Amino acid sequence: MQKFDVFEIAGDLYLVVQAEHLLELNTVVLLPILPSATLPPLTKLTVDVKVAGSSFRVRTHMPLTVQAQRLRHLVPVHQLSAEEGQKVMDGLYAILWGF
Repeated sequence: MQKFDVFEIAGDLYLVVQAEHLLELNTVVLLPILPSATLPPLTKLTVDVKVAGSSFRVRTHMPLTVQAQRLRHLVPVHQLSAEEGQKVMDGLYAILWGF
């Protein structure tokens, strides 16, 4: 598991945003990824990405944690690019610190 890996859990997509050096903890911070049509874009708070050729929207304003053991046996279905990952982190900064 790596930062910016996308996992499918129970039919839904989630993005790992936890720092690499903290991925050995027993919980992992994730962001939900939904089809673009289900949520209007929110400036700095949503990031549009393509996963398997389909358009999705990362919801940076909705972080959640799950037990790491739920992910450790799964294979990522996608990995965000460095540019996409930076946009996601910018969204998290906006929600956490107002930047």
